[in-house]
Amino acid sequence: MRILIFTQHFAPETMATGRRAWDLAESLAGRGHDVTVITGKPNHPASLRLTFCQGAAREEWAPEGFRILRVPVFRSTRAGALWRFLTYATFMLSAAWCGIGQRQADVMLAISPLPTGLAALPAHWWHGAPLVFDLQDIWPDSARAIRVMQGGCLLSLLRRVERFFYRRCARVVGITEGFKHYLLGLGLPPEHVAVIPNGVRWQSFAGIAPDEELRQSPELRGKFVVGYVGNHGLAQGLETVLDAAEQLGDQPVEFLLGGEGIDKARVLQLARTRGLENVRFLDGMPRERVNGVLLACDALLLILRNDPLFEITIPSKLYEYMAAGKPLLCSVAGEAAALVSATGCGLLVAPSDGAALAQGVRKLLRNPQGARAMGEAGAKSAQELFSRDTLMVGYAELLRELTFEAAHPGGNHLPIALSMRDP
Repeated sequence: MRILIFTQHFAPETMATGRRAWDLAESLAGRGHDVTVITGKPNHPASLRLTFCQGAAREEWAPEGFRILRVPVFRSTRAGALWRFLTYATFMLSAAWCGIGQRQADVMLAISPLPTGLAALPAHWWHGAPLVFDLQDIWPDSARAIRVMQGGCLLSLLRRVERFFYRRCARVVGITEGFKHYLLGLGLPPEHVAVIPNGVRWQSFAGIAPDEELRQSPELRGKFVVGYVGNHGLAQGLETVLDAAEQLGDQPVEFLLGGEGIDKARVLQLARTRGLENVRFLDGMPRERVNGVLLACDALLLILRNDPLFEITIPSKLYEYMAAGKPLLCSVAGEAAALVSATGCGLLVAPSDGAALAQGVRKLLRNPQGARAMGEAGAKSAQELFSRDTLMVGYAELLRELTFEAAHPGGNHLPIALSMRDP
């Protein structure tokens, strides 16, 4: 198959959507398919400050066998709504033009957020190839959940655009059952909705040693380290960590917060103002360093604000945390909490509640044997249930079935004998 993948963020950026796009491109190219990724130069405000996100080539071939095309996009370190709108708008225009100019594709795949799907739409119409949208983040409700956008005409308009777009996709792939119910509630036919969760390449932790230089630093030596590596955005509500740290000032506990995001400067300043000496911040780091940092921690924190929208999502880092074999502190309600509970890989704490998070840390401190068992349960579940390679097989089969349906309109689904053959 000839496959076009549209994604606004891609390696070397470390955004979750970029990681999903990389997993798909690598897996599909590894199965012998002709894969082209259309993306922008690193353009998230946090990425522009990182040296490893600078100097990305306009066109290149990844060692894994797929082509990367980086289109012009407005970039600014300022995270205000106007600047982000300009970034989305310029990416939509340049990615759409680039997609139209590519060779005839058999299938197209766009990764959240919604503007990326809209960027793929003109190429979909031009080439007549089926379009799949990978739903990682529900727009525009996610903007409402983090209080960037309130109700009103704009929100209503964006919801109309959302419905218009979804109905023009051959498939919308959600990452949770909650996303599936949301899509069905919008009126999408059940046969047009699929669920393929994010997963993890658990083998990437094999042979990786903990970051000893970090672990033996004066701030962390002899401490119980609770780590978080990921986006420091409005959705996370990291002030909850500061509330917990304040309550744990008399305990040998250190919170380690690694990553970048539009809310990092505020949280960092708040920690300084409150005089918290048990919270350490790390700059954003390249993907290859993350696993060593996770392994240097004693527990890992999954955190989102307390909002109904976040109850139907599962942050992609949950699977990485499980594969690291560390006990989790899950400060997320809904499906993420249910998964942590079902696999026994961590403790549940009430979202946006610093006192509850502090109490969860104390429980792990008092029960090191139980904490170890949780970590082992997480690693086992990551390998058996959420292997990236296994999940990507299902994705490849979905795309192959769509190309078969496009070539045989009105016919039956892909024959089983063909569907099970690689590539």
